[in-house]
Amino acid sequence: MISRKNNTRLQIRYDFNKTNLSNLLVPELVLEQDRHVRLSTFSATLIHDTRDKPLDAHRGTFSTINFGITPTALGSSANFTKLFAQYAYYKPVHSLVFANSIRLGLAAPFAGSFVPTSQLFFSGGGTSLRGFPIDQAGPQRLVPFCNVLEGESGCVNVTVPVGGKQLVILNSEARFPLGITKSLGGVVFYDGGNVYSAINFNNFVNNYTNTVGVGLRYSTPIGPVRIDFGRNLNPVPGLSANQYYITIGQAF
Repeated sequence: MISRKNNTRLQIRYDFNKTNLSNLLVPELVLEQDRHVRLSTFSATLIHDTRDKPLDAHRGTFSTINFGITPTALGSSANFTKLFAQYAYYKPVHSLVFANSIRLGLAAPFAGSFVPTSQLFFSGGGTSLRGFPIDQAGPQRLVPFCNVLEGESGCVNVTVPVGGKQLVILNSEARFPLGITKSLGGVVFYDGGNVYSAINFNNFVNNYTNTVGVGLRYSTPIGPVRIDFGRNLNPVPGLSANQYYITIGQAF
């Protein structure tokens, strides 16, 4: 803890993970470099939180920044660094609550190495980009599923997300009571951004996506029950532009 008065704390961590994958039903689904991976990571996280209610904030801010380094010198399979930062603020105006959030992620290899797929960024879903299915935003690749269904032969190409080295997410919501019951509220929202294959400004501009939507909130003691409908204004071929989510807790 850095400051109890300002509710700011610093966390230092070391993690070691080892993954070995074999006897894969669909070998093409996992890249060769991802089948045997060791990760030895030192990371630091700085957190500042002044929200009144973490699951349903009406005022305050939440900010965090995490930086980690994973070097082969400490036993890792790859050399890379990773940064993730988020800033969100909540402001009540009469009966409305304006909520805004920005998230930025960067992952970069060094010394001629690579970033394992498990350490890349994925997005899409009810807490990030609500115009995409879960983890379906960003770069995709075709994977052949051959002879995996009992009684059927042949191959079917399936599109799967591959993750990216850059993540940008902008969320903005206006939350308001509906005046029907005290517990029921509504929201209009905007989600922007994407997952990007490389850390590049032109890539960010050219592949930026926009989602608009509406939702309902029903307050409970453990947080609001949330129903959201989002429409992606930059739909991706093969993915529906309309997405629905039902969960507990605000999106951010």
